[in-house]
Amino acid sequence: MTTNHSMPLSWISRDARLIIAARGIRTFAQSSVGVIMALYLNELGFSILQIGVFLSVGVAGVAFFAFIVGLTAGRLGRRRLLVTFSLLSAAAAIGLFFADEFVVLAGIAFAGALSTGGGGGGESPAQPLEIASLPDTAPAEKRTDLFAIYSIVARTGTAFGALAAGLPVLYQDAFGLSALASFKLMFIGFCGFQLIGAFLYSLISPAIEGEVSQQKWTNPLKLPSRRRIFTLTGLFGVDTFTTSMVMQSLVAYWFSNKFGLALESLATIFFVSHILTAISIWLSAKLANRFGLLNTMVFTHIPSSLFLLAATFAPAAWMAILFWQVRAFLSQMDVPARDSYTMAVVGPEERVAMASIQMVSKSSGGAFGPAATTALWSAASATAPWVVSAALKITYDLALYFMFRNVKPPEEIERELQRAIERESRRASRKQKVS
Repeated sequence: MTTNHSMPLSWISRDARLIIAARGIRTFAQSSVGVIMALYLNELGFSILQIGVFLSVGVAGVAFFAFIVGLTAGRLGRRRLLVTFSLLSAAAAIGLFFADEFVVLAGIAFAGALSTGGGGGGESPAQPLEIASLPDTAPAEKRTDLFAIYSIVARTGTAFGALAAGLPVLYQDAFGLSALASFKLMFIGFCGFQLIGAFLYSLISPAIEGEVSQQKWTNPLKLPSRRRIFTLTGLFGVDTFTTSMVMQSLVAYWFSNKFGLALESLATIFFVSHILTAISIWLSAKLANRFGLLNTMVFTHIPSSLFLLAATFAPAAWMAILFWQVRAFLSQMDVPARDSYTMAVVGPEERVAMASIQMVSKSSGGAFGPAATTALWSAASATAPWVVSAALKITYDLALYFMFRNVKPPEEIERELQRAIERESRRASRKQKVS
């Protein structure tokens, strides 16, 4: 009886805790190499266009494997796939340690699905499996809160990963290593954390397999909610394209080139921005429960794009950093609301398909973002990609709102019905008093 009071998060199941912990470890690992990746590739002598292609190929790998997830999760099992993708990423990290040729590095990035995070969230083919599994581990009224906790842990991992990106400087000072060698050591750490994630996934119970465990293959074109799924995921693809244009690696490179900021300063900047994002995600869940999931997704997103523009044209480093941090506070408030919304507006048997198609769409859009950024950077200016990203993101937000403002999840329909009943009851009571 007293447990619920002493442990407010006791409603989170063991499986959910394992999934969330593995997600936090993965995002820590991805962020730790995400901040340094463009700097590392530059150290190897690759051009800005080659860096963009490398980052795009990694995101394309996520899209490819997410597509495989959508087709085969019912046959192969969610837990088995979660472990497999972690092991693939660990193997890819070893490949990065030894390889120096661009074609080989790009192949490793694809095969290991090495997305260093458009928004710092650590995209992975494991993510649709996690998102589809979490709703079955908690009551419906706690779904958005659970996704908020999932996102907060992920963002906290990303924050500390960004801070860890300053370790190469310590390695250079302590062991007399070159910049290149100190960067390579980060890939060994990345491998280790991926192995820990694989171990955590292996401990998850068979209960997460859900209803799809009885299926062999899933044909997304025959799903009852296919029109809704493909429309939403198409819009999310546009959103991810714009987010991946502002990939952490490229923003770090931009700060370094424009303002001459050192690696340790960049690590601190991204650490703070991810901590602010983690704080905002919990606020997002509270706003979503009060004002609705879609409203929270749209009306926190638009201001973040405006602050990105402000950072782009800031004349001084401190001002650009300030605007970037405000943008970071707002930019991911849509994430738990979006995950909760997409899992609520489709049937339970469609959740893996929804999550995997969403990841395919997002990663497909995201695959072009870094290349588009570096192409615009080379052809026009370093500020051009951020302007295009902000304009497209605002367009996406408005389109999402006007297309889906009348599509509500069950709990919001129930809340509105309950409010209508209460209003009608008060109205009847007033009439009775008057008569």
